[in-house]
Amino acid sequence: MPSPSVSAQLPSLFHISWPIFIDLALHFATVMINTAMVGMISVDAVAELTVGNQIFDLGFILFNFINIGVCVVTAQSLGNGNLKIVRRVIHMGLGLNLVWGTIVSALVFLLSGYIVQLMNVPPEILQSSHSYLRILALCFLPEAVCLCCGQILRAYGCTRDSMYVAMIMNIITMALNAVFLFGLAGAPRLGVEGVALSTVIGRLSCIGIFFWLLLRRTRVRLIPRFVFIMKRRILRQIFAVGLPGAGENLSWHLQFMVMTSVVSSLGAVVLATHGIYMQLTMLMTVWSISISTGTEILVAHYAGAMKLSLANAQLLRSVKIGFVITAIIAVTVPLFTGRFFFSCFTDSAAVLATAAPIFLLSVLMEPGRMLNIIIINSLRAVGDTKFPVVMAVISMWGVSVPVGTFLATHAGLGLLGVWIGFCCDEWTRGIAMLIRWRTKAWVKAAKRNWRVNFRRGF
Repeated sequence: MPSPSVSAQLPSLFHISWPIFIDLALHFATVMINTAMVGMISVDAVAELTVGNQIFDLGFILFNFINIGVCVVTAQSLGNGNLKIVRRVIHMGLGLNLVWGTIVSALVFLLSGYIVQLMNVPPEILQSSHSYLRILALCFLPEAVCLCCGQILRAYGCTRDSMYVAMIMNIITMALNAVFLFGLAGAPRLGVEGVALSTVIGRLSCIGIFFWLLLRRTRVRLIPRFVFIMKRRILRQIFAVGLPGAGENLSWHLQFMVMTSVVSSLGAVVLATHGIYMQLTMLMTVWSISISTGTEILVAHYAGAMKLSLANAQLLRSVKIGFVITAIIAVTVPLFTGRFFFSCFTDSAAVLATAAPIFLLSVLMEPGRMLNIIIINSLRAVGDTKFPVVMAVISMWGVSVPVGTFLATHAGLGLLGVWIGFCCDEWTRGIAMLIRWRTKAWVKAAKRNWRVNFRRGF
């Protein structure tokens, strides 16, 4: 039976979530810092980063299809009191990320020229966009390992550690950006290639710190020969959570890339606006993602201990908190600070005019996105993983892409039409997830997950 003491020692949602909030804000700040500093050069330079940043975010999703599973299975095992499974998950998670990170890094490096052409990058910025992406490809392997270590630490409730490492990473990135962009200390001015190089060095420098924290917090002795020994049952657990979660995230990112291709056909100014507005959107959703991740960790612990009533109460409480705060953020950030945010990246009047209508749209879109994110994470934490990915494919490709494309290209709404499509998708899925949770269709999946993976021990 599950150990009753493990879940009883869990920190509160606030203590888990606020360091995740800072950590995620700093992670997204890497792209924002790069964009802001490059924006000091020109609007075209901002556009040169857009496709590379999209691939960088795609890499984040590809690695998290393993790391989401690693985090949830670790948290469930801790809630169940089964430390033997925990040790195996940690070793296997690191091994999987070393292999997967190498593959993704190599593919992006080799196919970078084809990728920028596929994304309809304007000819005047094609070569520089290619160079930026080619160098950025080198950071995918260290990024995969860092994400894995961070997710394991989160499963243990040690969310501050990733926050501190993210601070160090961003300080290094900003310092090197200044050096390579502006030629400080006699360094050559490398432009967007220097920004990519700064990002790579920032991630490489933090791998050692993450390993030290992992050993100290988990008290698990890492044995190199176990890293590449894959236990089928644990691998199945990780993929049962990670693959559907990654499928949902990958579907979102692919439809976003398709719509970015549509935006690219509208010109460099619209593409730059799209890239900057995406940074503002990520800033607004950091809170939703952090509270959803904190909720996911708590719900996974409760699911491992078969305390499903506590899992249900925690999710409903998190949704109420998230809705209030997201509503406040959705009104204040785009309407009152949106123009200031854009001014940090560019002083182009054309960019600001293109972005202005989307500020109003965000007030409606962000609460739907919050509902979507929090409930999907909790469904994943209890083992109900198939419904979110099926709903994602239906909504994104049946609502977001056709609505956004029609409004942008045929109805003449341009960039606003693309984002209206995104808004329709977020609310369609958010309402579907809420119905799924309130009807408790997930309880059967939670019981099956515990019976198969934890009732008999390791």
